[in-house]
Amino acid sequence: MDLPEKMDDTTAATTPANSVAHLPRAEFDAVPRPHLPEASSSETLGSKFVFTASPPGHAPDDAEKAPPASPKKQFAKWGMTDQLIRNAQREEAAGFKRRELGVTWNNLTVEVKAAEAAVKENMLSQFNLPQLYRDFRTKPPMKQILSNSHGCVKPGEMLLVLGRPGSGCTTLLKLLSNRREGYASISGDIKFGNMDPEEAVQYKGQIVMNTEEELFYPRLTVGQTMDFATKLKIPFHLPDGVSSVDEYTEETKEFLLKSMGIAHTADTKVGNEFVRGVSGGERKRVSIIECLATRAALYTWDNSTRGLDASTALEWAKALRAMTDVMGLTTIVTLYQAGNGIYNLFDKVLVLDEGKQIYYGPAQEAKGFMEDLGFVYTDGANVGKYKSGFCFSFVIFLFFFSPVFLFVPSFLSFPIFFLKKNRWLTHTPPSR
Repeated sequence: MDLPEKMDDTTAATTPANSVAHLPRAEFDAVPRPHLPEASSSETLGSKFVFTASPPGHAPDDAEKAPPASPKKQFAKWGMTDQLIRNAQREEAAGFKRRELGVTWNNLTVEVKAAEAAVKENMLSQFNLPQLYRDFRTKPPMKQILSNSHGCVKPGEMLLVLGRPGSGCTTLLKLLSNRREGYASISGDIKFGNMDPEEAVQYKGQIVMNTEEELFYPRLTVGQTMDFATKLKIPFHLPDGVSSVDEYTEETKEFLLKSMGIAHTADTKVGNEFVRGVSGGERKRVSIIECLATRAALYTWDNSTRGLDASTALEWAKALRAMTDVMGLTTIVTLYQAGNGIYNLFDKVLVLDEGKQIYYGPAQEAKGFMEDLGFVYTDGANVGKYKSGFCFSFVIFLFFFSPVFLFVPSFLSFPIFFLKKNRWLTHTPPSR
């Protein structure tokens, strides 16, 4: 049906919108309007302000004209946060694009050959032809080291993976850094952004893992090692204020050395077990800043605080928090001993026990989740150690209070008295 080319004044005056537009303010507020909830988005969820619409034809006041100032984003308190922000602003002004890459995994299961199938009895047993033929005809026993794990880490988030040694933490970090060699079978989905692991292979420089064991050229100095690492990541266009490549690499090297407090070791050999060099803690910090020199988008850190004292480990965690916030990095860390100061810097936590995922969610809700299960938390105790020991305590609880144990002779109940005496069942840490 064709619409009329022009509406007369009578028709226009009877339209609902125009009739509401000519109402006074008080009558406009009294007009019933259906409540249409707005779909949540990243902008509406992140905003702390509520805007109210003015009626048509009503001139807004001065207070309504001026939109409220957006709250300034607060970054982690770290000694070099201001310099980090200035470097990020300089690169943004030079036209460098932010490189952000999240990772998502679902139903991730990993299996390896069991020890009895992978290890031979002696050197001659590997030439036992009848046994080799029988092994070929039968499927070797498999061991599951990761079972149905799932999670998501977005750019700008930090995930802490907790678990006792042998829980599968390192295996999870290897898969999330796209290192899939050495496993018998891997099932499940892993997505790096919208890429699968095969497509993400060509972006190895953006997905970096810091392993627990560091490996260096021991006769090179710390300065020479960092010179080589920084020269591998020189941008095609230098940012404003930098005249040469040498100036850019020297500035980056000094920033990284100062960030971990090892600027005084620039002329000292890195060393190893046979070559005298820096200390073990300083060598670990060299490994950390060497990974940071890659300027990657996704970092995985496998027990990177080993060999560091408590204050240095806390400064390292603050540096990761600041870089994750300012540069939009994706950070995944596994720690065996995480203090409360380090634990509070993370957004999410994942607890593993023998490959099973016990908890995954916000870090601030993990303690309440385990307290609801009946495990007592003492004020002031180490939260990370409390979650790691939860798995062992839960196994002991199920064993000693199962119906089978009730029929065991009473002389076997001594372990209960011993465990209660050491307060393992209530998971109260011993007095210091």
